[in-house]
Amino acid sequence: MKPSSARHQGGAVLLVALVMLLLLTLLAITSMRETTLQNRVGGNVSEQKRAYNAAESALREAERRLSVLRGTAAFASASAGFDSCKTSATTLAATTANLCILSEEHDLDTQAKVQSWAKTALQTLTELPADTSLGYQGFDGQSRYRLAPRWVVTVIAASSSPSLAAAYKGSGSYYYRVTAVARSGGARFPVILQSIVKLEVQ
Repeated sequence: MKPSSARHQGGAVLLVALVMLLLLTLLAITSMRETTLQNRVGGNVSEQKRAYNAAESALREAERRLSVLRGTAAFASASAGFDSCKTSATTLAATTANLCILSEEHDLDTQAKVQSWAKTALQTLTELPADTSLGYQGFDGQSRYRLAPRWVVTVIAASSSPSLAAAYKGSGSYYYRVTAVARSGGARFPVILQSIVKLEVQ
């Protein structure tokens, strides 16, 4: 009886050990999956934050360059915008480098227009001016990105000048919409930022 009982006990211990080993294996696999998922989520958050920072930098730089243009003689002829960023960048190169102001008909005033613009802009792999966007190259124009953020300035409304003569001189209130887009690494969705700039010109 004793040998038989010992064999049964040994079998039970072996079975319990196997079950415990299986549970430990499952716990280890679950833990590894959770760690991998956390790393992926953390990586995605980091990529999105990097894209947001790049888009915001492009947005602020566009605002700064627009403000610089206000104080120049070129503002009167440039205030109504141009038909393309290539024309704008070439015309304003001597006054304010790498600045694109598009005319009112190009204004990105709806979500559909913004999404369409962003899709086209992000397909431009060069930092050179495209038809409707410019590549952001940093404050000093020397920064490099694997996928450069793109931005554009569009005219929102014409000047509310008190007289036609003042309008011809470039005086009055001018409203512009600045739009910037950036996508970092393999992020699926881009970051799109917009701001409204009001320029008062005396």
